[in-house]
Amino acid sequence: MSFAELTSFEALLLALAQRGYSQPTPVQALILAPANEGRDLLVSAQTGSGKTVAFGLAMAAQLLAPPLGAAAAPLALVIAPTRELALQVHEELAWLYACAGLRVRACVGGIDPRGEQRALAAGAHVVVGTPGRLCDHLDRKNLNLSKLRVVVLDEADEMLDMGFRAELERILKDAPTQRRTMLLSATLPEGIVQLASRYQRDALRLTANPQAQAHQDIEYRALTISPRDREHGVVNTLRQLEPASALVFCATRDGVNHLQANLSERGFRAVAISGELTQPERLRALQALRDGRARVLVATDVAARGLDLPALDLVLHADLPHDAQLLQHRSGRTGRAGRKGISVVLVPFRMRSAVERMFRTAGIKAGWGEVASHDEIRKLDQERLVLGVGALCAQVSEEDLAVGRRLLEAHGAEQLAAALVQVQRSRLPAPEELTEAGARPARERAERAPGRIAREPMAARRGPTIGVWFRLNVGRLTNADPRWLVPLICRKGGVVKADIGKIAILPKETRFLISSSAAEGFAQAVRRPDPKEPGIRIEPLPPRAAQRPK
Repeated sequence: MSFAELTSFEALLLALAQRGYSQPTPVQALILAPANEGRDLLVSAQTGSGKTVAFGLAMAAQLLAPPLGAAAAPLALVIAPTRELALQVHEELAWLYACAGLRVRACVGGIDPRGEQRALAAGAHVVVGTPGRLCDHLDRKNLNLSKLRVVVLDEADEMLDMGFRAELERILKDAPTQRRTMLLSATLPEGIVQLASRYQRDALRLTANPQAQAHQDIEYRALTISPRDREHGVVNTLRQLEPASALVFCATRDGVNHLQANLSERGFRAVAISGELTQPERLRALQALRDGRARVLVATDVAARGLDLPALDLVLHADLPHDAQLLQHRSGRTGRAGRKGISVVLVPFRMRSAVERMFRTAGIKAGWGEVASHDEIRKLDQERLVLGVGALCAQVSEEDLAVGRRLLEAHGAEQLAAALVQVQRSRLPAPEELTEAGARPARERAERAPGRIAREPMAARRGPTIGVWFRLNVGRLTNADPRWLVPLICRKGGVVKADIGKIAILPKETRFLISSSAAEGFAQAVRRPDPKEPGIRIEPLPPRAAQRPK
């Protein structure tokens, strides 16, 4: 089957040929089947399957079959959950309809609304936008929906998850009743089915990714770990798999900032996106991942919704997803458009049963194991170094050989090879030592035994016993660990290890003692803003609270 069998519009065929499109993907062939022409559709389609081009071609009969006049009130409206996805859809539809002369406009948050207002006033055939910004333009009378022929809700389930139901219903109520409505969603929960029944007419339900095929391009792995080793587990998993690009999910914005700072400090090229960033900052972070300047993107679920990263090799769940649907949404960022991908879930020991139930609910078969140890990664490094250096040897020039001969005369071959290994290894982040896997579950059960009084961990350290107590806004619940707390305190306060006394890790904060001689300078240093880790705050404890926890 070819695109010529699915559409008779020469302008669209020319645009597809210019982009190198020859054969439709399964979802494109399904949506564009002749029996579906003109009908309302409720489509379950895996992300990255080519559905943007599919619904773009499906709209052609409503947009191009009648005589196409000058751009005025929009004829088609596409709604997407996030800025990134809306801009990606806008870009796809813009090239698809360029030869047909259609004007496609985007209306998303984070972009000057006055510029969008001027663009809408100048006329548009197709408008792509996010629910909130579209409602803003409706409120200001900038957007006229009276001429709409088609409405598309892309990633409809994500829009409901993000709380946009009221905005969607407002837009659909304002749109003409005689229109074509297409809802596309990775999953079809009850909320989507209810929305379809209210705002679609005799919708045809299509499933482009049956349950048995939804995960065929994604390899799922579940790695058990102690909760206190969560960040070390992220480090070792990234080091073990060495993905060209990875997306790491955290539950909160603070968790994102904290993990990204720690990965950067360990030598990973990591960037982060969260809801607090401006649109240009988000775009710069995404572009860094796409062009290879960064290899790891750390994000919250909300910030990562709708991201199009077709070359993503790994999705790593540093914090567990709260249900099977979110697990699928996160994991669907990899294994897209025919590429293979890996989804790794870090599972605290006590959560294994819950995660197994989550996998069963999602119809996923995952391989279980443990996070790679320090020694296992070192052994992998040795094998990779041998292969990597071997590949370098095939690329040397005559000039390089001449320098090599001089080095051999001055140093032995074995010493030169060792120096080369040292240089190559120094570029790699060091793997972390993990808590002994077998002993941790038993110890955790003992700590939670009935009648046992829980104690806050006090790091055993040699140091001053008299000084000033400070507190830091990271605690046991966010996996605080003395192994990275001490370097962090030294860097932010301009002190050395010998100036740090006791460290008490509480559930939501960490208290530590700074020697009397260094306390004044330390207090001044930590008051200065730190752009590297803006989420970390250190302040002196009030006199009554500045006591060693019992």
